[in-house]
Amino acid sequence: MKIAVLLFSLFMGLFCSVAFGEAEKKAKTEIIHKTQDLDKVKAELKRKREETERLKREAAEISENLKRNESKMKNVQQTMIYTMGKSRQVQSQLASTKNERDRLVQDIGKNQDGLKQSMQIYFVASSLMGPSSSVPVYTRRAIYGEAEKLRVLNQKRDQSDSALTEIIQVQRSIRQEVERQESLLTKMKSNLKDQEKQLEKKMTRQQIVASELRDLQQTAQELASLIDVLRTKAVKDEEAQRQARLSRQQSGESPISSHSLPWPVKGVVVEKFGRQTNKELGTPYISNGITIHSQQSQTVQAVADGNVLYAGQFMSYGSIVLVEHSGDWYTVYGKLFSWSVEKGQAIKAGDGVGKMNGIPGGAETYFEMRFYGKPTDPLPWLVP
Repeated sequence: MKIAVLLFSLFMGLFCSVAFGEAEKKAKTEIIHKTQDLDKVKAELKRKREETERLKREAAEISENLKRNESKMKNVQQTMIYTMGKSRQVQSQLASTKNERDRLVQDIGKNQDGLKQSMQIYFVASSLMGPSSSVPVYTRRAIYGEAEKLRVLNQKRDQSDSALTEIIQVQRSIRQEVERQESLLTKMKSNLKDQEKQLEKKMTRQQIVASELRDLQQTAQELASLIDVLRTKAVKDEEAQRQARLSRQQSGESPISSHSLPWPVKGVVVEKFGRQTNKELGTPYISNGITIHSQQSQTVQAVADGNVLYAGQFMSYGSIVLVEHSGDWYTVYGKLFSWSVEKGQAIKAGDGVGKMNGIPGGAETYFEMRFYGKPTDPLPWLVP
């Protein structure tokens, strides 16, 4: 927000009113007190602006972290889906391998029973008929076949046992990975909730600060109006002068001719006079002057003869020079890198008053004009 514009209007009002006479002692004392109050309001406004900017940065950081963490959480969820699918495959493989092993165990049992029967037949036949007879020979061959079959079955069972052990280990590893991912996901969800709460607090605080800023602006306006009233009372013949000044403001008359002034610097107007919109906050404000941009820093020159009323630092305008010209009109040269004149100094048109303030991509300076204390668009008075 351009709160400094409001405060600068007060600043100009104070300087312009000095030109109308000496203030009475009592009124001056009250003005000093009210001005001190206004200084406090300005300090609070500055602090609130800084807090607003800090809250914006912190809220932006939290929002960015939220986006990153939400993306990470989605990745973990996708990984969990894949891991759970793999777990189901391993579980199916484990069941199939167990079934195969159980079948092998049954076959081994049957084969062992058959082998025992064959051996019994062999011993009986050998005892009765002799080992060389046909029955023992045939039975012996059957025993060899059953033994070989039993060997193969035992080998397959051993392989199945080994496969089961490996599958169980894989299953255990997958289960541990799922547990780890679930724990990570739980922590990420908790972290997201914390960040959402932080963001909500920041946004709520931003709204509060915005409301406080509006109240402070209103206070600053009221104080500025009060100080103007006090100054008016302190000036002799103030009513006649005020009416005369107001009449000149309303009549549209000007103390100078249109398009009669040289530009303070050569450049391009990047901020015009009147109602503007802050690009960062999107809030409206009133610009009492114009901002001129140039490719490189230049000497800022006075546009007419006059006397320096003020030269120094002022709020967000940076270094400024305020010049009073004959005929109750004023020029302001703001956002200077430095000034080269002093208060009370008489200057001529074309005299340097300071240097432009360098910015990324060039330099800028602020230029304002006031007729009878009222801001006016400088462009109609500058040479096209």
